[in-house]
Amino acid sequence: MTFLANILDYLEWRGDVPFSADPFNEIDGLILSQFCYVPLEGVVSEDFSEEITIPDAYRKYRPDDVDKKLRILTFEQDNLLFRKLAESKRYRGTTLCGYISIVEHSEDMQFSALTYRLCDGSGFIAFRGTDGTVVGWKEDFNLSFMDKTSGQHEAICYLNKAFADDNSVIRLGGHSKGGNFAIYSSLFCDEAIRSRIANIYSYDGPGFRDEVIESDVYKSMLPKIKCFIPQVSIVGMLLGSGSEPKIVKNSAIGIKQHFSYNWELKRNRFILVDKLKKSGDVINKAISGMLDDFSDTEREIFTESLFEILQAPDKETLKELNKLRFYPSIIKAISKLRPEQQAVMKEAFRKIAQNGKGAFFKKQISPED
Repeated sequence: MTFLANILDYLEWRGDVPFSADPFNEIDGLILSQFCYVPLEGVVSEDFSEEITIPDAYRKYRPDDVDKKLRILTFEQDNLLFRKLAESKRYRGTTLCGYISIVEHSEDMQFSALTYRLCDGSGFIAFRGTDGTVVGWKEDFNLSFMDKTSGQHEAICYLNKAFADDNSVIRLGGHSKGGNFAIYSSLFCDEAIRSRIANIYSYDGPGFRDEVIESDVYKSMLPKIKCFIPQVSIVGMLLGSGSEPKIVKNSAIGIKQHFSYNWELKRNRFILVDKLKKSGDVINKAISGMLDDFSDTEREIFTESLFEILQAPDKETLKELNKLRFYPSIIKAISKLRPEQQAVMKEAFRKIAQNGKGAFFKKQISPED
């Protein structure tokens, strides 16, 4: 049987194939982008000159000691990924360095990155996507109205620092918001760094405001940008990209398609399909319609209002919010919003419902269905 279900199967079946026999590919990019979700405090140094091999890092790693608040939904799968990477001949010569993880509530910033020195002589930076923190999700929304978020600024600084003292080929990647950071940092890093970038991988990462997409530097980097989204993509279809992303086959339901472990592949390539699933198309049209109709000021008010509501129960992670006993606090928070905030929220939900309904009925009568 040649079908490979997901990235864990890829390491099980092809982990003994060195980069010299099968060069770095889109599946490797997703693996490294997903691995940077592993909390590596005390395991990998923040210093770029202090490298550690993946097997040595795995021996130092203590998953039972990880704070439960840092254990995202894929925590157990990420631990398994770590073990398979440590056992893999393909990544045996890869070292890790420059691990950083910051959550700064005052700046609406959740930022984390990890640098890999691969045995083929190249370097790869993986930017962590949105984790389970409320502030992390808020930064995703901030992308819709801010010229540059704090996380995007950190990504530029990180990239410039990571490869300032060598001449290696550079690849960048990230899942979810990390994909946005990977692309954004490549556009605004030092020219000497940018000229060495071979590829940028974005896995269901949100796009950019029009002024970024229409810039000369974005157009010049576009041939190096590789964007992939699942069949039901919500995060990855936010804002524009300037190109058509490749759609990866995915049998999971709804938002679970966002998780890397549900992306289907065969050998060293994703299994691609021609179009989004109907449900994903409806959601995208609904949210995109709301964003298109709103001004930057309205987008900002919507974001601030939404996260005032979510933060009302005084919880830091979405996992903590996902409990019925916190719903009364959220309902109470809505009633306390300022009149202009309540007005924007009501209009946002009206537009989402209206655009979603329109998209649904258009799809219903489409001859392709």
